[in-house]
Amino acid sequence: TAPTWTTAPEALNVTLECNDTAGLANAQAMFPEASDLCDTNVLNIEKVNGQFKATEGCGNAGIYTNTWTVKDDCGNISETFTQVITIQDTTAPTWNTAAGSLDVTLECNDLQGLAVAQDKFPVASDACDTDVSNITKASGQFIASEGCGNAGTYTNTWTVKDDCGNTSAAFTQVITI
Repeated sequence: TAPTWTTAPEALNVTLECNDTAGLANAQAMFPEASDLCDTNVLNIEKVNGQFKATEGCGNAGIYTNTWTVKDDCGNISETFTQVITIQDTTAPTWNTAAGSLDVTLECNDLQGLAVAQDKFPVASDACDTDVSNITKASGQFIASEGCGNAGTYTNTWTVKDDCGNTSAAFTQVITI
């Protein structure tokens, strides 16, 4: 009779965020327990670490599938115990540029200042995607102040999306003329 697993079949399965390196290390260190009717020492459990298999279209997410078997003193081999570690990326990029730091107030004749202000861009980062430079800008139209057509505001917004499709909150710039 082969050894059997005393650990419940899905007890070692976990789902983690892609930046949870400590959680991944803990999950990879888990081991199931086994017992055997005749062999009191079935600690010779052999683990095969599964390679990370990325999810299509989201390289930061995927799964590790680890397997174990154990053999008793008489050579009987257990069924395979399987652990699935699911890695997900559900966290949107965040802005490193402080809110309001791109806002500026200019005189109506400062065309160079307006050009400089319009060329500014915020910087973003993501917990798992190392390249979030695909920032999208929506340039706002000039909205004149009531009673003074030379004064008003431009409101520009940016968003950025990581490799897994998580979209940041909007970053807003107000240029006051």
